[in-house]
Amino acid sequence: MENVGSFIVNHWLLVTLFVVLVALILSDALSRKISGINPLGTAEAIQIVNQRDGIFLDIRETAEFKKEHIAESMSLPLSTLEANIAKLKDPAQPIILVCASGQRARTAAKQLRSKGFSNIYVLTGGLNAWKDGKLPLFS
Repeated sequence: MENVGSFIVNHWLLVTLFVVLVALILSDALSRKISGINPLGTAEAIQIVNQRDGIFLDIRETAEFKKEHIAESMSLPLSTLEANIAKLKDPAQPIILVCASGQRARTAAKQLRSKGFSNIYVLTGGLNAWKDGKLPLFS
């Protein structure tokens, strides 16, 4: 324990990098916790839909949705989400947001959370993760 101080002085760059790395990891986890965005994988998403009557909400543009989409998913493009939020009837129903890669879904999650929706999930990796998992898509 008495050598910790000399280690820090002698290896200040290594210690600094370690502290920055830990801060980045903790800030990402804390940010997700505060924002209420719950990322989940494909298996967890399927489980929520099947066991908790959740829905897949595809927020990609209509043309993207028509090209390919998850079975029984609802299309509500991010560009029209604010205007059509009334189509989502139950604010307590689990909603799994789907976009191409997961980035637009985070924006949609924040919008839905501000409108009182409580069970919001983001499919990590979006439709790309769904394809990677070799799960069925419909057109």
